[in-house]
Amino acid sequence: MKDDGMAPIADRRTAGAPPPARRPAPPLKAIPFRAWRPALAALAVLAWLAPAWGAPAALDVTPAEIPPGGIALVRIHPPPGAAVRGLHFRGRAVPVHPAADGGYVALVGAGLRTPPGRYDLVLRLEGRPGRRTLKRRLRVRPKSFPAERLKLPEKMVEFPPKVLRRVRRDQEAVRRACGGLSPEIHWEPPFLRPVDGPVLSPFGLRRILNGQPRSPHSGVDLRAAAGTPVRAANAGRVVLARDCYLSGKTLVLDHGGGLFSIYAHLAEFAVTAGQQVRRGQVVGRSGASGRATGPHLHWGVSLLGERLDPEALIALLGSPR
Repeated sequence: MKDDGMAPIADRRTAGAPPPARRPAPPLKAIPFRAWRPALAALAVLAWLAPAWGAPAALDVTPAEIPPGGIALVRIHPPPGAAVRGLHFRGRAVPVHPAADGGYVALVGAGLRTPPGRYDLVLRLEGRPGRRTLKRRLRVRPKSFPAERLKLPEKMVEFPPKVLRRVRRDQEAVRRACGGLSPEIHWEPPFLRPVDGPVLSPFGLRRILNGQPRSPHSGVDLRAAAGTPVRAANAGRVVLARDCYLSGKTLVLDHGGGLFSIYAHLAEFAVTAGQQVRRGQVVGRSGASGRATGPHLHWGVSLLGERLDPEALIALLGSPR
């Protein structure tokens, strides 16, 4: 074959020469099992995480920040094969309830004494092959509450021993009524305002009587003429119907899962203790019983022993008029 200078140099060098002998491959060395351990461990972790990556667990909090007295809705959607084993907020267990979309919901709140800051919401899941923990932060922001200064006769501020004992018994009865934790959930959105009147005294109002600070307002006072029908904010069971010295005729409804609503200064009850009530059912009529300067409705909300702002509950879970 004529060499025209276009053949590769290597081809020209080897033309007509026998191919070089191949060197034998070195023998494979056995790799000790301990060398495989890190890789096997990594594969095991990836196999466990793969379902979570394919269907990640969701833990959402609405809103992401609340003031003292505020309330937030927690939505949980665990991945397939995982079960909810616990939800904790500020070190306390929070009841979790099945939702219509196949997930779970819960309510958390911050009482008036909760310091501002960021708090962990901790969800524990359990499934094949082990446990997982998810965390979200809920911020409690600072809030200034208004103050009301009143000058009253001393007999209206300081109670004689007999009256004071009754006041304390009444307060303990309401505290016990709001301290239960019924596993059955009666409520579903939306919550209703019990009367249509505007707010007269807001939640958290600081009362200073004769220069002495008193407990902040633990609910809202709503304008209601004497005899106005008072509706249940949601379905529940009557756990207290008591005539109290300060709050007058007082009604407490258990909505389940540690959520309660309180109706005070009623003129009369329309239900009795132990009775199941529907959302919107008339449970009493407004009045001025107890220590009240005029007819109105005091409406309160308690969640897991903490008094929260009813207006926050309405803002979160709706209230058609």
